[in-house]
Amino acid sequence: MLLALLGGLWAALTLPLTATAFGSTQWVWVFDSSVYVAARQWANDPYVVFGALASLSFLAIGIALLPDLCRARWGGTVMAWLVIAGAPVTALSYLNTSESAPFHFLWGAEFYILVAIGASGIAAAISAGPHWGIGVRSLLGMTFVVVLVGTLALGYYPHGSLVVLAVEAVVLIAAAPRDAAFAEGSASERDVALQTDSPASS
Repeated sequence: MLLALLGGLWAALTLPLTATAFGSTQWVWVFDSSVYVAARQWANDPYVVFGALASLSFLAIGIALLPDLCRARWGGTVMAWLVIAGAPVTALSYLNTSESAPFHFLWGAEFYILVAIGASGIAAAISAGPHWGIGVRSLLGMTFVVVLVGTLALGYYPHGSLVVLAVEAVVLIAAAPRDAAFAEGSASERDVALQTDSPASS
């Protein structure tokens, strides 16, 4: 859970640098503060540097989600690995911003990763099964909406998207252990029932 929070915090802290450098005016008041001026001078090209470093947020959130989402079977596993895959894709995207870059066609590719993560949330909600609880499955199924709202509210992707995705990850991680324990308890009860119903051996 802490890893997911750190991933979201990093995305939030670097959001003004990339969003404002891209042309957004929403975060100018932060962009012009002394700390961010120093960061811009250090990075030389804050859009590319802090854009590529958003890969750390993808990696942190994905690794944090992986153990619990694997309990949601194939859909959850796919979702967690897509979040992790966002790390190299985002790094390559920003590092190839220039039109002269060899892989310029990858610029903006993190958009498609975010769409895929949203779609995989629906798959995770289906594959998780009823033992996860309706609230958690509903949140998984609404991942695309969560990401979209975060992007629109904070004015930039993937950083804004990652901030709200981290919040969703924290909720999922907090809920998953209780659901997993319930599932294990139900399985144990079924095993006991089967042993009780089976004919006694002579």
